[in-house]
Amino acid sequence: MGCDMSLSSVGGSFIRFLQLREIDEEGYAIRPNKSAAKREMAAIRRLVEALIDCSEEEWARMGLEGKLQEGLRQARRMKASGARNRQIKFLARRLREDGLEAARAWFENRDRMQAEARRRFRSIETWRDRLVAEGDAALQAYLEIHPQTDRQQLRALIRAARRECDAGKPAGAGRRLFRFLRENSDAADFSATLEP
Repeated sequence: MGCDMSLSSVGGSFIRFLQLREIDEEGYAIRPNKSAAKREMAAIRRLVEALIDCSEEEWARMGLEGKLQEGLRQARRMKASGARNRQIKFLARRLREDGLEAARAWFENRDRMQAEARRRFRSIETWRDRLVAEGDAALQAYLEIHPQTDRQQLRALIRAARRECDAGKPAGAGRRLFRFLRENSDAADFSATLEP
């Protein structure tokens, strides 16, 4: 008694297996790397979990299809359980079919923008600390880079922050100085000030 299974009864998995097989230069089939495929699916699952944490406006900006968005909403409502894990696996397969590159590109762009914002914040913070600690020497260096800055207002903010620092008071003037430098950086190109 033999197995009477046609190709259609095997389902799409056999056809996908045939599509995955590549042929080397000698004509032999190259076996798919299962470990690499598992790593790729784990990365996609992590991406789905990050998508669950995103807002619906961000999903729309990514261009995710409606069914995928609905699945993400369902996964968001679920508590950590086997059902949620199955939903994440399902969404990972669905994302792999459509929208994977758009989601990856969006996250890479977001990460790049966040890194730039952190770099800019640290640069402004460094300038504030340097202006308070060094005084006129740092002020002159800052004004050479940012000639459009209101010199009198900046000097007054530096003096107030220094007085506060010497008296050991909370940093209210230091915050005002930081805010002034941040507003000034919005008007000017801060890219030249990576290392003040």
